[in-house]
Amino acid sequence: MKDCQSGGKGNFLVSGEYPERFTELEKWGARLLFTSPDQRLPEPVRYHPDLQVCKLPPETLFVLKKSPLLLEDSLLDQLPKPLETANTPEARYPKDVLCSAAPFGNYLLGNPQTLDPAILKKAKEKNYSLLSVRQGYAACAVCKVTEYAAITSDPGVYQALKRKKEFELLLIRPGFIQLPGYDTGFLGGCCGKLDDHLIAFTGSLNSHPDKENIKSFLENLRIDLLELSEEPLLDTGGIIRL
Repeated sequence: MKDCQSGGKGNFLVSGEYPERFTELEKWGARLLFTSPDQRLPEPVRYHPDLQVCKLPPETLFVLKKSPLLLEDSLLDQLPKPLETANTPEARYPKDVLCSAAPFGNYLLGNPQTLDPAILKKAKEKNYSLLSVRQGYAACAVCKVTEYAAITSDPGVYQALKRKKEFELLLIRPGFIQLPGYDTGFLGGCCGKLDDHLIAFTGSLNSHPDKENIKSFLENLRIDLLELSEEPLLDTGGIIRL
């Protein structure tokens, strides 16, 4: 994992496969930590942050067991010591999604059958309520807009969140997102919250047929939008604030 120049607006873990997609993020003032490939994951997603780590706010960070991230002083210097997953990842589903969960307020969205048991145990200790879904790639299948607002193309994720009355949701069409090696990626893998009122996307929303609905949804929630590229949306495994 390569460390970039320091900025004043927080530390973010992003894909080391596409550093050019995050130039604007550095200009915004972020300090970027780029992932190295984890060779145990499927080749198209070996760099993806949302498969390499799981953040349980405010201070708990899980990394894959014997992750290459553990060897990087740049990560350990900036954060409390990360916890390791109990299980070791493998290149075949569901062993590649041990870390794929999305926290929302006091909820944790994920598939209890595929999430690592150490993450589930810690989430219970931290009084998270599990929102169970069948989608193993829960972290990238949902775009977190606020603690109680989200965008997704996955009907199961949509229904799981909808059952909680406090959520505001937008269901969009699946597809239209680049992820070389797969038919499509997910919107959650294209974005990340930079602060309470700003979300960044790895490409232009103009490449998605639901762009106007997405923009209106964000505007209604008073969330500003930063498009990091004029290229089509690209699933890079998300932008994770550390």
